[in-house]
Order: sequence, then structure tokens, then C-alpha cells
Amino acid sequence: MGTVIGRVTLSVRNKRYVGERLLLTLPWTKDTFGGQESFAPSIVVYDQLGANIGQHIAISEGREAACPFPKPTPVDAYCAALVDDHFYQK
Repeated sequence: MGTVIGRVTLSVRNKRYVGERLLLTLPWTKDTFGGQESFAPSIVVYDQLGANIGQHIAISEGREAACPFPKPTPVDAYCAALVDDHFYQK
């Protein structure tokens, strides 16, 4: 999970990136689920779902991030879902 803090703008891009946005996102740490504001270093996330700044998203990273694409695509983090609400209980 992560929180979107901004967008990334490129002047030159790979031709495989069509109809997407790149989002600057703060991934949550385990302490974030406990109510504390604790984040890992920011990452760039490929987004086809239309997430907005301040929105919580589910992130898929690594090999799983490239799985939604029919051809190999250079993606390391992918916005897998828009999160409206979450519930955490210890």
C-alpha cells in the first residue's frame, strides 16, 4: 500500500508507455497500519487506474508489476488497485 504524493513528467519516454501516468508514491511501512505516519523512501508507480494525489493505492512491485502487460514492459512498480478504505486490527 502507498500514498500518492505527486506525478512524474517525462520529456522523453519509452514507446511502450501509452495511456498511463507515473506517480510519485510513499510506500507504507508496518507502523503506518498501526496509525503512525511512517513511510519508506518514495518510488515511481505506473498507473492506468487514474489515482489522484493524496489517494491510497495498492502497489505491486518486481516481476508481478510487469504481469498485466501482454509484452515485456520495463515496469518495476504498478498501481494494482485504488483503496477507498482500510481496516487494521492488531
